[in-house]
Amino acid sequence: MKKYFFLIIASAAVTLGACKKSEDDLNKPLVGLGGDTWTKTPLDNWLYNTFTKPYNLEVKYRWDGSEVDPSKTLVPPDTARIRPLMEVVNSGWISPYIAEKNANFIKLYSPKQYLLVGSVEYNTGGTVKLGEAEGGFRVTLYNVNNFSKASRSNVQGVLKTIHHEFTHILHQTIIYPKDFPLLTGGNYTADWNNQPLADAYSYGFITQYSRAAPEEDFAEMTSVMLTLGRGGYEAILKQSGVNVAMIRKKEAIVVSYFKQSWGIDFTGLQTKVQQDLNSYSNPPVFNQIGFGKAFTSITLSPALVGGQSDKFNTAWDAAKAAILKVSAASQYTLESINVVFNAANTVQLKFNFRAAAGSSAGTLYTGTFTYDNVASTSAETYTLAYNSADANGNVIAAAAKPLTDFFIGAFKTKYFYAADAKVEFGGLVKADDATTFTFGTLNL
Repeated sequence: MKKYFFLIIASAAVTLGACKKSEDDLNKPLVGLGGDTWTKTPLDNWLYNTFTKPYNLEVKYRWDGSEVDPSKTLVPPDTARIRPLMEVVNSGWISPYIAEKNANFIKLYSPKQYLLVGSVEYNTGGTVKLGEAEGGFRVTLYNVNNFSKASRSNVQGVLKTIHHEFTHILHQTIIYPKDFPLLTGGNYTADWNNQPLADAYSYGFITQYSRAAPEEDFAEMTSVMLTLGRGGYEAILKQSGVNVAMIRKKEAIVVSYFKQSWGIDFTGLQTKVQQDLNSYSNPPVFNQIGFGKAFTSITLSPALVGGQSDKFNTAWDAAKAAILKVSAASQYTLESINVVFNAANTVQLKFNFRAAAGSSAGTLYTGTFTYDNVASTSAETYTLAYNSADANGNVIAAAAKPLTDFFIGAFKTKYFYAADAKVEFGGLVKADDATTFTFGTLNL
């Protein structure tokens, strides 16, 4: 026992001696206690100027294991993926809100930090976590290392996570209407991930995760409408077994909430998100415009929707002038054309013309021209060949020829946007000439 005590004392003496020796140079810098230091890179400067300086929003990508769940296997983000990812965050989330609201809105309500993680986080139930928000202060984005700006589904996944989490911040600030949770109140379940998507649709949920809780339902409705766009959203509602009436009620509440609570035009916000996404990602427009698809017709009216191609304007002006002369007594005025995908292998052009004089003045007539249509899924084209006209169509057929000829040949479908990007239009573009096109209002 004495020997053991002695050894402790001896050890203490050695330690004290070592401490005393160090007193000779108390100003000597200590290594490893000053925190991490690094030289700012061009990426750091870009992140600072794009997010931190204007919006007080920090983007943290350098790895700090203390900020993630230590029980999960996670990896740092690949720095090469960060700028493309954050460009999408800026253009597909921040810019649309600024355009519809203002920069102060983002400064006030955006999270103060984005934490980037290279891998996904796997949950015990078999689901995968792609993002999470912590009290409105931080949003963590996972799966950064699999991000590709060229992949539409990949970009939509990131934007959906961001818009979902930002919606939580908004409704935690101003709660959504109390009627919303009551619409499908009996069908929320903690076991949502083990329930079929078909069940979610039948109950009136837009995704499986919507069934987790009312707040998740609200955030899912918002993020799906914004990131899939009107076409993708309507395509879901066209599927069999979907409780469209219930989802429409939720949609109306979301749109009203953004307008009444935040003064935001939700349609304009949705269109701006889609315009940005479509600028660098090939949109699935062929799958959304056509027979049995989200949009089955397009209304062309150059007087209301400008920006048509020169060749279409030339054809329109020539046909309109000729139709006016078909009947001196009636003086028919061409007002619009409905391009209708009425069957799998036909397309109809419905020319709407109104009598401007005589006993029938004010009467609106429709002349229908039917085209054979060959749809190519691989080329994403519709090839039209003129077939016939109905009785009213035959009245103006010769005069309408510049326009009916315009629609002969192969066309691609495309989304178009006005300068203010308030509305998403749909149109047809000549497959062999991108400068020849026409577009108008999309109809379900």
